Amino acid sequence: VRSKLGLNKHALIIPSDVHDYLVDEHILPQDKFVGVCGGDILNKNHINELITMLVNGKEESSSSKKKSARKHRVGAALFFREHVISILKVPLGNGVCYYDLVDSLPSSKAGGMASRTRCKDLASFEVLLQWYASSKFSDSNCNFIDDNEWDDGMCDFDPRVFQGFVWAE
Repeated sequence: VRSKLGLNKHALIIPSDVHDYLVDEHILPQDKFVGVCGGDILNKNHINELITMLVNGKEESSSSKKKSARKHRVGAALFFREHVISILKVPLGNGVCYYDLVDSLPSSKAGGMASRTRCKDLASFEVLLQWYASSKFSDSNCNFIDDNEWDDGMCDFDPRVFQGFVWAE
């Protein structure tokens, strides 16, 4: 992606550029794209847009706001804190799904390796996502969050900002 855009190997990439690249290279079929959302990762309303797309395998309709998992394999790329993590919904049958959070960055907590954390229900996944987000904030990020309300117009400078791109089979 960086070379296609003429960027150096350490340059930050805009999430939509990654999405466009994956679609252009036929890695992600456009007809499997569910939607994109973003905002404040600590705001329940903002993160619920992502969770609804993961659960339903489609964007939320005004007539269906119930969180009951459909039998779709769903994947998401979550762009947060200058990093991308993967989220996978694995349907098992009988309405049961596992939710996996895959972080490719080596972590001392994972013995210097990438990590994959499996949640056996949606409530556990929601807690994991909040913990993951909170664990990525530095002391100065926490001070900023304490001192500033979320402002869509200032999201480029806010450590809480995320974008999620979702695909489903």
